[in-house]
Amino acid sequence: MSLAAIETIRQVEDAVDRSRAEARAEAQKRVSEAQREGRSLIEQQRAESAARTEEVLQDARQKAERRREEILAETRRACQTLTDAAAARMDQAAGVIVERVVGG
Repeated sequence: MSLAAIETIRQVEDAVDRSRAEARAEAQKRVSEAQREGRSLIEQQRAESAARTEEVLQDARQKAERRREEILAETRRACQTLTDAAAARMDQAAGVIVERVVGG
């Protein structure tokens, strides 16, 4: 084999080696970019999820507070009804007690 042929082969091998190195570097660059974009998307989704979770929690708190107020109002009405019924029977109860004590 001639010296020129050997030099040509060496140049081709060097070119192939450079091409491989460039391809590896480009692939690594793309992988790094994809990982960076992936992390960015994950963080964005986390932030959106946290915001949505806070909205849902706030809505649930408001509904719970409204329900609490409804229950309190119902309880107050029931207590007032019982108080009114007891007050209406108070005179009758007092009369029965007096009748038993005085009459018996």
